[in-house]
Amino acid sequence: MTAKEKYLKFIESVRPQVSFSDDKQPEPPNYLNNDYWAALPGRDGFHLLSPDHVSTSEVKDFDVFYIHPTGYFQPHWNAPLDPESAAYERTNSHLATQASAFAETCNVYAPYYRQATYYSFFDKDTNGYKAQDIAYSDLSNAFSTYMENHNQGRPFIIAGHSQGALHGQRLVHEHISQQPIRELFIAAYLIGYILPTKHFDQLYPDLIISKDAEDQQSIISWCTGTKDFRRSRAHSMLWLPDGWCQEPMEQPLVCQNPFSWNTKSDWISGEDNISIKLKASNLFLADYYATKHSHSDLTIDSINNLGFEARHSENSMIETQGPLIERMKSFTTDGDLHNFDVSLFWGAIRQNVQRRAHAFKK
Repeated sequence: MTAKEKYLKFIESVRPQVSFSDDKQPEPPNYLNNDYWAALPGRDGFHLLSPDHVSTSEVKDFDVFYIHPTGYFQPHWNAPLDPESAAYERTNSHLATQASAFAETCNVYAPYYRQATYYSFFDKDTNGYKAQDIAYSDLSNAFSTYMENHNQGRPFIIAGHSQGALHGQRLVHEHISQQPIRELFIAAYLIGYILPTKHFDQLYPDLIISKDAEDQQSIISWCTGTKDFRRSRAHSMLWLPDGWCQEPMEQPLVCQNPFSWNTKSDWISGEDNISIKLKASNLFLADYYATKHSHSDLTIDSINNLGFEARHSENSMIETQGPLIERMKSFTTDGDLHNFDVSLFWGAIRQNVQRRAHAFKK
């Protein structure tokens, strides 16, 4: 069985057997209760992991509201908020490999939420949209709680990957664009999800597509693949103010090269970048069929002596090539590096967050 055949078999195995309306929805979180936050300032956590120095939980001058990607792979439309679930443990891994890039500069606020199941992205009916609406409603409430109870006038960043980026797009539209708090908004790093440029002005009439390393009140995004990787037949769900739709994945998209923070098509090597890998005390994190929290010890290490180059491709993706990418090809489906959108560029993101945030403060 090929890797693609195994992938398609897995997708079918997590398909909910009932419609959204017939599926029991989990209880919603109360974000005034700190137990519903995966990361908060003053609390130790996996978001403070680093391969080269010790990050601290002391309060910083900037915040990041971080939205984790999909970690729920079971046949129900939305994940229950169960601390002993594998979904919670996957959130820990995302804090370690993604939110940690922001933690040196920012206080990390990361809510747990009733994330939509992985299958929702493949649903041919409206069930997937409804599951995403439930997930977003939690994040909207969490962000309101953050602004009312935690922000205290600090400049902030929105960050998310995959499902987290999809919800981040909507969050920026509904809570930040054309709202008073726009004045505190530094940028949104909405990585690993398509954002068609044709919809940008409708969503964010008073924001910009970032074109350099210090652009403020801007949107940053990219999706990653190996050299010549294409998604010519693929479509993806997208939220717009007038409702959900399906959009082709190959069209002009918001996309910046995180080695240059612009859209030039040259091959660039990240001289000061750090790519990271997650280490766990068991193999749970590679097992998407797991349902229970394994309480694994997690660490992140830098990948040494294996570099790579990246360029902005004509199909609005980031293409990569080099020794590290060759080593990683066996972990991809046909060259899609979606799972590594952040970890490949971890050091470049950390540097840019610091630079962009301090440029805002000037």
